[in-house]
Amino acid sequence: MDTIQSVGVSRIPQLWSVELQVFNVESPPTHIEKRVVNMDSGEDFYRLLGISREADNKAIRRAFKKLALIKHPDKNPNDKNAQKEFVNIYRAYEVLMDEELRRKYDQYGEEGLSDNFRGNYQYQSWQFYKDNFGIYDEDKEIVTLSRSDFERTVSEPDEIWFINFYSTYCSHCHQLAPIWRKFAQEMEGVLRVGAVNCAEDPMLCHSQGVMGYPSLVIYPHRHFFRGERQLKQIVAFAMEYVIGVVLQLTDSDIDLFKIKKNGKYTHGWLLDFCEQWSNDCLSELNRKKLAANLHGLVNVAKVNCDESLELCTLFGRKSGVIYFHPNDKNKPSEAWTINSLDFKEIAATVLSYVPDLPYIDKMLEKIVEAQIRDRSFLIRFDSGEMDNNIELKKLLAKVTTSEIEVYLADCSKTKDICENLKLTKFPKWVLFKKQGSYEIYHGKMETVHDIARFATESHSSPLVTLTPETYASAIDSGDEWLIDYYVPWCPPCLRLLGELRRLHNYVENIKIGTFNCDQHGDICKKANINAYPNILWRSGDRYSARTGYLDVSAIAEFIEDARNPIVVNLSPSDFDSLILDRKQDIVWLVDFYAPWCGPCNQLVPEYKKLARNMRMKEFIHFGMVDCDQHRHLCINLGIQSYPTIRLYSSGSNAIDYPSNWWRDHRSMEVWLRNYLPSKVIVMGNDFFAKVLNDDAPWLVDFFVTWCSHCIEFVPVFEHIAEILEGRVKFAKVDCGLWPNVCQNVGVTVYPTVRFYSGSRDNHIQIANGVHIESQNADTIIHQVEKELTKTDLLYKTEL
Repeated sequence: MDTIQSVGVSRIPQLWSVELQVFNVESPPTHIEKRVVNMDSGEDFYRLLGISREADNKAIRRAFKKLALIKHPDKNPNDKNAQKEFVNIYRAYEVLMDEELRRKYDQYGEEGLSDNFRGNYQYQSWQFYKDNFGIYDEDKEIVTLSRSDFERTVSEPDEIWFINFYSTYCSHCHQLAPIWRKFAQEMEGVLRVGAVNCAEDPMLCHSQGVMGYPSLVIYPHRHFFRGERQLKQIVAFAMEYVIGVVLQLTDSDIDLFKIKKNGKYTHGWLLDFCEQWSNDCLSELNRKKLAANLHGLVNVAKVNCDESLELCTLFGRKSGVIYFHPNDKNKPSEAWTINSLDFKEIAATVLSYVPDLPYIDKMLEKIVEAQIRDRSFLIRFDSGEMDNNIELKKLLAKVTTSEIEVYLADCSKTKDICENLKLTKFPKWVLFKKQGSYEIYHGKMETVHDIARFATESHSSPLVTLTPETYASAIDSGDEWLIDYYVPWCPPCLRLLGELRRLHNYVENIKIGTFNCDQHGDICKKANINAYPNILWRSGDRYSARTGYLDVSAIAEFIEDARNPIVVNLSPSDFDSLILDRKQDIVWLVDFYAPWCGPCNQLVPEYKKLARNMRMKEFIHFGMVDCDQHRHLCINLGIQSYPTIRLYSSGSNAIDYPSNWWRDHRSMEVWLRNYLPSKVIVMGNDFFAKVLNDDAPWLVDFFVTWCSHCIEFVPVFEHIAEILEGRVKFAKVDCGLWPNVCQNVGVTVYPTVRFYSGSRDNHIQIANGVHIESQNADTIIHQVEKELTKTDLLYKTEL
């Protein structure tokens, strides 16, 4: 296994070289407004890669690899433009593969990237892209998972996943690849097989406890495979977690087949008849695979004809595999014979015998028109053309609640209904909800797993689909609504829909609706919706908007901010009374912005997150000034670019946030804390005298300014200092400024936290101290408490 090396420096954010997007206050550029809706002024990244705007990560990787093998400079040594052309392709790939950068690009074009994307352009060789890149992208049995895919699907408790965490740069991973492909092919339909490229998302892998590559992990149990990485051993390990019940029938069970209807077993039967010396029996492994594959549709059982002669006689056989569905017409002796022992062939044959999903007829109009229904109806609308997707029969087993019925509908026979629902592309799944309204499934892939999850989530969610009429009613009602403006070809929009279905578990007493701007573009344009997805919170005459994908917890935070604003919108009179006339101990941070400025809009959620993180400090207040609305105030204050973040602290002149820092909440908090009272003392060479000679305990943070983990740790360390105030002293040492101090202490990775219990009998302490191997506040506090207890016991013993 290739282990993950302990690296002293994390990926370095370019804090010191980020250009601020500057706009002149006197004349807001009209091209900014066009840029939001028109991204064709530059070379469009999607067209450059030859993909659609709804392409997923797998499609993006495949498109990039195809171009890389043709356009790579190694392949075109005589083309002087090859380097520049390939860098443009690589840049497009980097942006579209990063969820946050892709959202900003979709919303603002390349201009939206200027604040926090520089690109390293350190692409690999042609041979690398040919042999090592996207190793599972061509394997339909393996789901290549991004972070959002992983969080949405793998965490589901009702499905078994086996995930290969690998790295593009790991030789053992490439050696495993052909075995993993064979495993996925063999286990298709038994469990779900996935792959995560840790080179693309190391934090996801780290969060799952992956410390080396490749790591094979079974979910939801999160058990690691520790054996020899051979096909037989991997299959055996996976089958330990597969849920598949194989019954052993005897003559005492014969009434199951003589009585046409029984309450215990209502499905058909896949029976494997065996004699002791027969070779026509299924292996134990294949029986269990079939039981898992056909779970909820068919009962799988073995019959030993040496011991159950009466049962074997009823079916007229002593060996072989049959399918039998008890009803008034079928007799056991007329059961279907399956002339195969291959797991996949048997599963496909049995599915062909399982009854098709029923077509709905006269009930459809009543279901569509009903305000409230006695149950939910999941209906697949098609154009009347037959297809052979027999896998859809598994929906009857995958949709686990009895409150959802599954049907098919033919739009060639129900044109009016399909036109009213604006169904133009087929097939299309619609869930008509028990509590009213309906929701359309917009997923690209018609997989049983995805449709079943959609139906189950939508059935239990109060989310409603808004028509122009119900939308107008919602806007005019004065009720509290969260409305999602979306288009079905936008991948972040589709992911957001999944989060909104779960929102009722996080936020109470709010109505949730979706509005399709592809169908109702004129209404969305009137509402000034020009980027997707766009969510609007509205209650009475109050409203707040946010663009881009959010997970469900972030949506809940957005609603809480809208209900109870933590940031004050300042008018000129507010500015005079609250800021200019503030008390000596009051601090204000103010964001000066213009509503047409893209970077300003990107800043808003980060700025509000900063305000939430600092809300425990009652002396700090956060404000925003709309410089379009209050232009003279901004001119008088000397605001020359947007956004400008300005600090008004006690007893000092106003200080602007540096233009070459990232505008994310962590970076802004690090900067802000430099101007606030702190319980953490800044030290350099005085560390040795002040800490090592002191008989009081100290906790010291050794850091460097260019380490992203160090920046993230700053507020954590400040919080710990507040919790342990009076019991422990706190200090921080910048190893970039004081390298000799850190070298003498033995610090090689950043951040490093050391605990010093205090000197005894005037003896200087050992410089290394006690290493705290965590950056989690609770863990650090717990470990410090243990060290303090040990010190107290030692002190009492000495007395």
